[in-house]
Amino acid sequence: MFLQERMVGEPQQIPQSIIYKLVDETINIGAYDISCPKDKCGIFWYIVFMPLTHLQYITIPDPMSKRNENYYPLSLFMSIIWILIYSYIIVWFTYDVTVALDLKFSVIPMFIYPFGVSLRDRKKFEDFHKMIK
Repeated sequence: MFLQERMVGEPQQIPQSIIYKLVDETINIGAYDISCPKDKCGIFWYIVFMPLTHLQYITIPDPMSKRNENYYPLSLFMSIIWILIYSYIIVWFTYDVTVALDLKFSVIPMFIYPFGVSLRDRKKFEDFHKMIK
């Protein structure tokens, strides 16, 4: 409001499509990049996660590219399939570990899963600080 009062004449407006494009470019910087990092620790984790990242890169079309812009239903469906696969593996792993260690079935979900969520949140927090700098 303050800026509009100071401007002479009609205030200029930025088209919404340009704003969307700027926000999208800011958020998705390197979102679909699978190139190898330069540092040794990054290379190690790149090799460890290579089967997952490369398989997802191949099976899920990039909905942000102009070439695949009509494939967003396929991207959504494949993402749901990958979430289903990961969920099945997590539940299967939890069941087998609980049976093998003769624990109650509520122990692992109460202690291990929150630890994993906190690791994910910490990574997001670090990524946010890198983006600010």
